Amino acid sequence: MNQEITVERPASVFSGIGALFISFLLLQVGNGLQRILLPLRAESEGISAGMMGLVMAFHFAGYLFGARFIIGAINTVGHIRVFAALASTASIAVLINAVFVVPASWMVVYFISGICNAGIFVVLESWLNAKASNEVRGKVLGTYMMIMMGGTAAGFLLINLGDASGFRMFIFSSVLISSAVIPVALTSTSAPPLQEEERMKIGELFNIIPAAVVGLFLASFVQASTSSMSTVFGTEAEMSTGKVALFTAVGFVGAVVLQFPLGALSDRLPRRSVIIGATLIAGLLALLGALTPTTGSWIIIIHLCFGAFVFPLYGLFLALANDWIPAERRIAAASALVLVSSLGAVISPIITAQSMNIFGPSGFYWTFVGVFALLFVYMTYRVGVREAVPIEKQSAFRPIVARSGEIFHTVTRRIRKPH
Repeated sequence: MNQEITVERPASVFSGIGALFISFLLLQVGNGLQRILLPLRAESEGISAGMMGLVMAFHFAGYLFGARFIIGAINTVGHIRVFAALASTASIAVLINAVFVVPASWMVVYFISGICNAGIFVVLESWLNAKASNEVRGKVLGTYMMIMMGGTAAGFLLINLGDASGFRMFIFSSVLISSAVIPVALTSTSAPPLQEEERMKIGELFNIIPAAVVGLFLASFVQASTSSMSTVFGTEAEMSTGKVALFTAVGFVGAVVLQFPLGALSDRLPRRSVIIGATLIAGLLALLGALTPTTGSWIIIIHLCFGAFVFPLYGLFLALANDWIPAERRIAAASALVLVSSLGAVISPIITAQSMNIFGPSGFYWTFVGVFALLFVYMTYRVGVREAVPIEKQSAFRPIVARSGEIFHTVTRRIRKPH
């Protein structure tokens, strides 16, 4: 467990971790640019949507692998060295993808890139957790999430500065990722060592709160495809490069719009009812997206609203899990929740890509229609067979998105030791 630290004023805390936020911003902008470059390059090279789905699946598999094995490296050589090694490797991976335009190569390299990114997230998040007191941890978490989504969206929009068919934009992405090492390498702040957490099996977690397990799996499925396949949808729909960038970016912009309002609502009302409502609206927006022509501006507005309802679901299901998991088992449950989420993310691009091969670009949204219909039916069923936790005993919502899982460990530590 991370050692206790002296309580600091918010301004002091944020000045102490400012370098970490700068590094994270540079990293996210660089990664966002890379994530739109690959699908655009694939389209120009005639690589199919199905093949790009496999590439993205390998990337999420890398996330799963990296997040689970990086703690040992941090304890061996320290946060700064691990961050520098991973960021440098991720930067090299971008350049390799520009040189070898072969799907098999992209799968291997993007898997390695996923390991690096997941490891970097664990380094930064554990570091931030160690430096933020309980009084400001919520603000730190909110700032972190805003940088994550805003930086990624900014990276998407940078594609308007160049052409994905050449080397220049890949080099630009590599430079941004490499430059993320500088603020971290020069910072004087440090973090205590991490410890391996106890773990819970998925079966045990399912016996405690099946709705959270199913919900996290399906919510992560949709989030993974929304973040990784939006660019593929845009290219398959023959959007211009600028419109593809805007379409992809607005999903991430929408991700921060309703995080706090929906979370606050779920703290004041039965949480499952809020989840069911958000699921229904997201499903209807997906249906509208499937039926809307991609030639106009309405598809951009729909995708913005879609992201606003999709991305808060992960945090809502984590809060639902905490409503039922005993306090002494929440840290152990974190690993199972991360694994469930990761499995949904890995298979998501493959299924979404196959749907697009069958139904055309609209298969992107038709996949989500099916997933949300399944989730709506299942959550409605669970409401009927199990009484809800009293509102006054519900755990507090935190703005979290599906990824490495270390942030969930942060939240569970706070719940377990609030002072």
